[in-house]
Amino acid sequence: MKSQIAVLVEFKSLKELENAYLEHGVKFDPTEAVELAMSYFTFEMSWKADDILPKTVTSESRGYTWKYKNTSIFLPHGTEIRMRYMKQYHYAKVDSDEIMYQGESISPSALANTIAQKNRNAWKYLWIKRPGKEEWTLADASRQESEKAQKLFEEIDKEFGSKAKRGAEK
Repeated sequence: MKSQIAVLVEFKSLKELENAYLEHGVKFDPTEAVELAMSYFTFEMSWKADDILPKTVTSESRGYTWKYKNTSIFLPHGTEIRMRYMKQYHYAKVDSDEIMYQGESISPSALANTIAQKNRNAWKYLWIKRPGKEEWTLADASRQESEKAQKLFEEIDKEFGSKAKRGAEK
């Protein structure tokens, strides 16, 4: 069971989100919509944080961007990474904008391959725990969530972008 908390959201903002869903003919579930919006925001911050939060992002707000095709996941400074191999956990950590394992900077793929001493798909074997979180998440699940959010919001952006262009032409 997922742990949940209640968050106060301004009615106007929730209504705008509902309208965006309804304009696309998508059934509106407030909880799912807010979770997806948060995933999209997190994804967007992974590559354009300066545009989104120019006043709060500092040079110390670093992290590692793990890219895959047209998407990526952002692992903030302090994120822990682990892999279980031969009944033993192996740990790495994001330090500034690098993944560090046994004192060396390493990519996620090289980390999984080094631990297993053979080729491993890092998305399927590495687990991540972001700072302030208690739960470990399989990297592949984070990637899939990011892809899902990106696709939905690309569709919404495409729809709103074409409406905005039509409105400007009038």
